[in-house]
Amino acid sequence: MRQLKILFGALIGFLAVSCDNDTDPEEGPATAADIVGSVNLYDEGTNSLDNSGMQVSVEGSSPLIAATTDANGRFVLSDVPFGTYTLVYEKEGFGTYKKHEVLHENTGMATPITETPSLGQRSSTEITGLGIERLAGELILRITTEPAGNSANRRYVRYLLGTESSLDLENYRAFSPLFVAQINPFELTLSQTDLQNAGFTSGQTVFVRAFGDSFWSNAYLDPVLGYTVFPNVYPNAAEPVSFVML
Repeated sequence: MRQLKILFGALIGFLAVSCDNDTDPEEGPATAADIVGSVNLYDEGTNSLDNSGMQVSVEGSSPLIAATTDANGRFVLSDVPFGTYTLVYEKEGFGTYKKHEVLHENTGMATPITETPSLGQRSSTEITGLGIERLAGELILRITTEPAGNSANRRYVRYLLGTESSLDLENYRAFSPLFVAQINPFELTLSQTDLQNAGFTSGQTVFVRAFGDSFWSNAYLDPVLGYTVFPNVYPNAAEPVSFVML
């Protein structure tokens, strides 16, 4: 009988310890982790620069979650709560770049930004003259830059197309690729096919405006604004010119 009492007492003690252990607070699932990535920095052309000193931040975070790139261009955004974010890349002399819809999930490790952006300084190329002429059924666009482009001093330009005289960087319908200007004025052809592919139709008045840009233009599509942003263009440019589609 005494042995039964001892065993019963031991069992009660074991259950008490077990219950105490069950009520101890356990560490819950992780709610945040790091976001890591890197950048490559350039001047307005193709010359690489020191990759340090660019701030990368989580847009809308409060307090601001930010980090500064090291000499290798690497950054670590620490303890970012899981979610979907826009990252903002900024440095004096560079056009602001944004990377939208960064998915930051709980994978048990840091979220890597697998595509390393190449980011350039703002353009110093001003468009001082813009003209258009129809030759043999083709449209010739002449773009005058300051400084003048030549083989030793390449300048980079692009043009925007639209249907309104107020054509600018926030109000356009189509944009060209980046062109390298090594002669002044720089000439290029606007073909009928290019214009049709951009959505313009016969009889329509089309406006053209050119801007100086950088080789690494830092351009990105903004899903909120609904258009591509060109952060590196030189802000001053000649007024738009127009023509009527054949």
